[in-house]
Amino acid sequence: MQSLLTRDECRLVQASFAQVEPIADRVAATFYRRLFELDPGLRPLFKIDLRQQGVKFMEKLAVAVTALENLDSIATLVQALGRRHAEYGIAAEDYDTARVALLFALGDALGPSFDNSLRDAWAGAFETLSAEMIRAAEDTPHPRITRLRP
Repeated sequence: MQSLLTRDECRLVQASFAQVEPIADRVAATFYRRLFELDPGLRPLFKIDLRQQGVKFMEKLAVAVTALENLDSIATLVQALGRRHAEYGIAAEDYDTARVALLFALGDALGPSFDNSLRDAWAGAFETLSAEMIRAAEDTPHPRITRLRP
């Protein structure tokens, strides 16, 4: 898996995630609230409690952030996650919405320290991971769940 980030950008993301980890539940809640504001049609795809979903999301994010300088070590995990998301009905364009929601949640949590360079580093990390997830989903035949967009 090819990263779009420099070593310095990886370290920026990792250092900022260390600041976010203690308030992971708040960040996850902000992420999902913003995600559903941006696209209410995504809400029905989440069948479990959002607090539980938030824990899972932040755990996966922690693994990805830790491995930013060695993404090949988590390629199988990222690909499997992409295939699962497609099975749940997540489409390629939904990753753009998720990127916006994540950057919003991080900006909310980190405040003024979430400057343009940190925002760009996080956007690059998200793009790297989501591109691999989308590729894996598109390369794997599976029944897709379709949903109506509002």
